[in-house]
Amino acid sequence: MDKIKEILRGVRLLDPLSDFDGVVDIAVEQDGVQWIRKASGDPSGLWLFPGLVDMHVHLRTPGYEDAETLESGLRAAVAGGVTCVGMMPNTTPALDSVDLTLAVKKKGESFGLTGIEPIPCVTMGRAGENCTDLEGFARCGITCFSDDGSPVEGDKTLREAFNCIAPFNGVVIEHPEVTAMAAGGVVNLGRASTETETQGIPESAEYLDVERCIGILRDSRSGARLHLTHLSSPESIRLAHKASMEGLRVTCDVTPHHLALNEEAVIALGAVAKMNPPLRSEESRKKIVDMVKKGMVTAIASDHAPHPAGRKELPLSAAAFGITGLETLLSVTLDILGREAGMHPLDIIRLLTTAPAAILGTVPPEIAAGKPLNMVLFDPKQHWTYSKTFSSSSNSPFFGKKLTGKVLRVWFGLELYREGEFV
Repeated sequence: MDKIKEILRGVRLLDPLSDFDGVVDIAVEQDGVQWIRKASGDPSGLWLFPGLVDMHVHLRTPGYEDAETLESGLRAAVAGGVTCVGMMPNTTPALDSVDLTLAVKKKGESFGLTGIEPIPCVTMGRAGENCTDLEGFARCGITCFSDDGSPVEGDKTLREAFNCIAPFNGVVIEHPEVTAMAAGGVVNLGRASTETETQGIPESAEYLDVERCIGILRDSRSGARLHLTHLSSPESIRLAHKASMEGLRVTCDVTPHHLALNEEAVIALGAVAKMNPPLRSEESRKKIVDMVKKGMVTAIASDHAPHPAGRKELPLSAAAFGITGLETLLSVTLDILGREAGMHPLDIIRLLTTAPAAILGTVPPEIAAGKPLNMVLFDPKQHWTYSKTFSSSSNSPFFGKKLTGKVLRVWFGLELYREGEFV
């Protein structure tokens, strides 16, 4: 009996794992791919690629369910083409115990929407002093750790973490910030702080911590992995790339909003464009785009950080940091890196799939005959307005804006999403 449910004809298959880029027909079964063949007709103009891996997502559970529930956050992920989520730990209580972390992961996966890779705390309560049970987490298959929202400030503690995680190939995901330099800061130090009459956060508050962490990793001689997340300063990226060229196991990511926006956005829009690290100068933004093009950045991540309206509808100095980003991740990234940097689509998709999967240590997504369904159908030319969200929050500078490139359908095990609705 023929198990084929449908045939996707004339789609441009972009598969980073096999480095394949070509127009094909694909036979789709209920829960897998039966075959992939050279297209028998004209190209449809649609792209098909593996489900995205977003390694930096705030699902806000436990403690901040007024901003996001697990279900709403994961629905937003799927609507954005994301089928694997890196779950950050700055919740209340923080994800600093094995039992709590596994319980949240189990609850999230019960919705059957995406895979979840927990990223629990490096230190108890994210206080930067005493390491969590890193080896206990590793015995449960969890090998990524972060105090995101805060750096691991204690040099001795960070060194201890590196020495502990090295034997099981773990990674510390550092939120790079010298807190004494950033304390009280609201926006980028420069035009933004002058125009808004608020305290600025200098780029040096980021790159000096990048330099510190790399130095500790080097001195530890542990061979551990360090990932530097949501970098906003070209100097931070330069330092990370230089360390990796020296043989240290250092990787980094940037966000779509730091690629697409500069400090003018927070001047014009106020708190909806307030984030940490802040939007930087146009000069820095352009340099970061060029560094991504040159291969100096390992991955792209959304840093999806939902907040209810009440935490954003405040004076700029009092409003919460962070924006939502799951549903705009693809459109914004492909637009900026394609149109402005002239990057090949396959190379951009790699930054959103196999590259972050390698950092997280999870199975890389792929589209191949006999494999379970994990793929996104995307229209690169469709214009749309971001005016509907599956997230519980809508604190995005892109909300209400016209974007190019839209997720049409998403499969993860089964088809989950089609034309704006869950199926």
